[in-house]
Amino acid sequence: MKKLALILSFICLVLASCKDNSIKYNGPETINIVLREYYNLNATSNDPLNYSSDNEKYVTVSADGVVYGKNVGKANVILSNTENELTIPVNVSLFEEPSFDFGASTKEIKAIYGEPQHNYGDSVYRYGGVQNIWYSYAVWEMIFFFNNDKYYESDLFIRNDLDFLVTKYLDENYFYYQDLNDTLNGEAKTIHIYFDTEDPRFANVVVGKQYNVGSENDILLIYAPAEAIMDTRMRNAAIK
Repeated sequence: MKKLALILSFICLVLASCKDNSIKYNGPETINIVLREYYNLNATSNDPLNYSSDNEKYVTVSADGVVYGKNVGKANVILSNTENELTIPVNVSLFEEPSFDFGASTKEIKAIYGEPQHNYGDSVYRYGGVQNIWYSYAVWEMIFFFNNDKYYESDLFIRNDLDFLVTKYLDENYFYYQDLNDTLNGEAKTIHIYFDTEDPRFANVVVGKQYNVGSENDILLIYAPAEAIMDTRMRNAAIK
């Protein structure tokens, strides 16, 4: 009996030492979310998992593994159990920019963003901005414009209390070119023009920033291919 007990004890020790205590996580190596967005890690382990953030100014994580983008910035989320640890970088952006795949079809845009909340035939797709549905915390509405089933422009309506962060984002990611004047519905508007390269001749994307748009005085960002600037809502603004 003693021998049997010793053998059973040995087997138990072996089985315990062979226990898989790895952390299973099938998400992206780096998590990219927008301000005030949640992301569920869906990680598992045979032992209980602990979650923490190394900078809660920007990113927090709940006890059950839900990441929250508290402020624009970067942090690491750490998952750990009794034996293992996994670190996942998290980037929190102010907003999601629209696709730069100009010329894409309505089908291709829907494959990325899903069915729009509202549309005007196959000419305009609206995401958010309908029945108090925001596209994200910062963006009230994202609109895609099509001509002959080809995407040629996107407009983002952004809450005006985020102007400092919007300007900071544009200054960090684009090159300011100049202010241009546009006339929309008989009202003169100033559009602040940015390109994705310092020399506009080699640019692929142009971004126009306009203030006090719509009933909520939103910030409007207009995205278009650089070579087609005259075909967008910046059509009356001639680049010299």
